[in-house]
Amino acid sequence: NSFTRKPSAVIGTSPGAIGTAVAQQQLRSVLSFCNSPQMNAPEAYIQFTPGLINDAGEVTNESTAEFLRNYMAEFHQFIIRVYTALPRDA
Repeated sequence: NSFTRKPSAVIGTSPGAIGTAVAQQQLRSVLSFCNSPQMNAPEAYIQFTPGLINDAGEVTNESTAEFLRNYMAEFHQFIIRVYTALPRDA
């Protein structure tokens, strides 16, 4: 399948503080079945509020923007670790 050995991370948003948690758990189950290595930390539950993302696609809340930058940096490092342990051509 397309997900075998491909690093993955799950992130979501909902109006509530952790409303996306159940959906993320379901998606993690599917990715696990598909043999996709998953970044399990940090977890990301973004509370969506009107105006959080403007029309240009920019995150307007600086603490959320910083969290997302850090999340992506962690995911980048996770990808490197996965491909070091599980070469793509294996």
